[in-house]
Amino acid sequence: MKYILSVEDSKLFSSIIQKNIETHIEDSIVITAYTMADAQKILELNKYDFDIAVLDINLPDAPNGEIIDLVVGYKVPIFVFSSMMEEKLHKKVFSKPVVDFVLKDNTTSISNLVNMLNRFIKNATTKILYVDDSKTAQRFISNLLSRYNFDVMKASSGEEALVTLESNQDISLVITDFMMPEMDGIGLTKEIRRTYPDWNISIIGMSAKENDKLSGRFLKSGGNDFLNKNFQREEFFCRIHQNINLVEHINELHDIASNDFLTGLPNRRSFFNNGETLQENAVRQELGIVVAMMDIDFFKRINDTWGHNAGDKVLKAVAQGLSKRCRVSDILARVGGEEFAFIGLDINPEQAIKALNEFRLAVEETVVLEGNDEINPTISIGFVSMDYTENFDEELDTLIQRADEALYLAKENGRNRVEKYSATI
Repeated sequence: MKYILSVEDSKLFSSIIQKNIETHIEDSIVITAYTMADAQKILELNKYDFDIAVLDINLPDAPNGEIIDLVVGYKVPIFVFSSMMEEKLHKKVFSKPVVDFVLKDNTTSISNLVNMLNRFIKNATTKILYVDDSKTAQRFISNLLSRYNFDVMKASSGEEALVTLESNQDISLVITDFMMPEMDGIGLTKEIRRTYPDWNISIIGMSAKENDKLSGRFLKSGGNDFLNKNFQREEFFCRIHQNINLVEHINELHDIASNDFLTGLPNRRSFFNNGETLQENAVRQELGIVVAMMDIDFFKRINDTWGHNAGDKVLKAVAQGLSKRCRVSDILARVGGEEFAFIGLDINPEQAIKALNEFRLAVEETVVLEGNDEINPTISIGFVSMDYTENFDEELDTLIQRADEALYLAKENGRNRVEKYSATI
């Protein structure tokens, strides 16, 4: 659970804050205080390990932001949510270790607050790589990013950054200084873009130099954004979040385009795209490859007997059972209604029969509950094996067609079995 301390003197507004946070932030519980004294009692009890505090800084018993100093003492990340934020108070608030503030000034304020809290929670699993040869700059920027809960990685050169990226494929954002020896920030950006498209990793260039042309050079080299090192803290985090949100959104769209919405497996389009790459690797390395087609037996009968919701449960359970038997290098996809496809690299026919029978048994052992009934699905599998040390001419479409013919034979021979393609089929 995520415990969030909310300190707000208006009971009506406090209840609205609590309802919105608990509705839109998964597994969250809001503990409410109406005064600084209430908050102090809650904190002194030490009953809750608070993940975040949301503080109004104009309270009846603490009208000048004293609540911030209290909560800072308990090392709880602070978001200020207040209708008062004139320049003098703004500077005072940000002189303290608060994460951020949201101005309570219109109907979208609570929505903005919830979005900011969700982003803060998500940042714990969001990796950012900061590249700068200055240790002082590394400490300063890293501390800022850590305050916002990011998983921060550091590199002191372009070469070190590339090595870090290679071993951390889940980095979402690279922030790089321009002035570095051997490989500057623009050179690093170009190198990153050789491997990583702009929808996969966002890059923000930074420089202390006042050079109007530098930002354009960064952007033309493949960067997504540019910041002068003399930045305002709020602008810095707005740029960071905009770039990360964009990368995450585009990746979600790629997932939607590439994955089956029901099972989460790759879809037909993804299977053919990645399958052709895997086949090319098999040809290049002169390895054996196996292509299999799988079909859930009597799936129409399941839908007719128990309904389509039950059919969906069966599809998800079968997909899960098959996935557990796959290697990382294999490709398993849902390519039709109840049809799945598989490609395995470096597998000979004997290994293929054993592996595919394990798939079949995994499904046979699956039990799907529907009301008081148990549904016991089975699958039929047809496969073709190709040794690329001997033959380089077979297209993936041809292999799939042959696996389909073997699948038809498995159906004809009684279902819940594995059949290998041979030229006599």
